Amino acid sequence: RAYLLIDARHGLKDVDKEPMDAFDKAAVSYQIILTKADKMKPAEVEALVAKTQAAIIKRPAAFPRVLATSSEKGTGIPELRAEIAATCEILPRTPEPDAG
Repeated sequence: RAYLLIDARHGLKDVDKEPMDAFDKAAVSYQIILTKADKMKPAEVEALVAKTQAAIIKRPAAFPRVLATSSEKGTGIPELRAEIAATCEILPRTPEPDAG
């Protein structure tokens, strides 16, 4: 699976359709990862995730789960790592809770 990084402050743009079209045509599974989610209010991020999921629902190669992340605050990073590990069949998809 490929991971398409989208700046959450801008959402999907026309320029993002080109790689999505290429992935769809080549039957390469891809997942949308919204980055810089810390720059937005939580309600805005939730709305953007829903909007993005609605925009990709009919794309044949798009993985239906959209993740929002922030490298600055670490938000969504454990979920992204778990998603990648599950895709590689290393670990289950649900991240383990922090032990500390």
